[in-house]
Amino acid sequence: MEFPPEELTTARLELRRPALEDAEAAFESYASDPEVTRFLTWAPHTTIAQTKEFFQQAIDAWDLRMGHRVWLIERRSDRALLGTIGCTVSFHRVEIGFALASGFWGQGYMPEALARVCEAAFEDPRIYRVQALCDEDNAQSSRVMEKVGMQYEGRLRRYGNAPNLSQIPRDCLIYSLVRGD
Repeated sequence: MEFPPEELTTARLELRRPALEDAEAAFESYASDPEVTRFLTWAPHTTIAQTKEFFQQAIDAWDLRMGHRVWLIERRSDRALLGTIGCTVSFHRVEIGFALASGFWGQGYMPEALARVCEAAFEDPRIYRVQALCDEDNAQSSRVMEKVGMQYEGRLRRYGNAPNLSQIPRDCLIYSLVRGD
């Protein structure tokens, strides 16, 4: 399989590429929530138009098979839009980022989605490393990565952009899984 595929499934979730029609639900679910975006590299969206613009870029990335590609995370039982998880492939490695609507925190959805993305990455024989970063104060994201077996590798000083916290670059923690672990 060539990673990333356009769809992935788990026992409870479907990960799929976004469509413009999803923008309003994404805006309401997670994209406009300051608590969700607190540690992210982008500010909460203030209009659905911002979310549509982001989705158009995501759709273009899928169509071109390059750049950062995102999946929407839907609960299979009721099609509720829970959040997003995305990846950038660079040669033999994949970097992952994710966001989950606060109403779904603590229910195991993000570890389930992240585990499936990691599994799919290693189904591609070209991929040897999956990595993810989080802000030094984002304990929830660290826990998600640890739950799927990602190993803490260290602190990247003044590495991350977190405009919701500071205009000064912040320290990030890096986690990874590598083929053969």
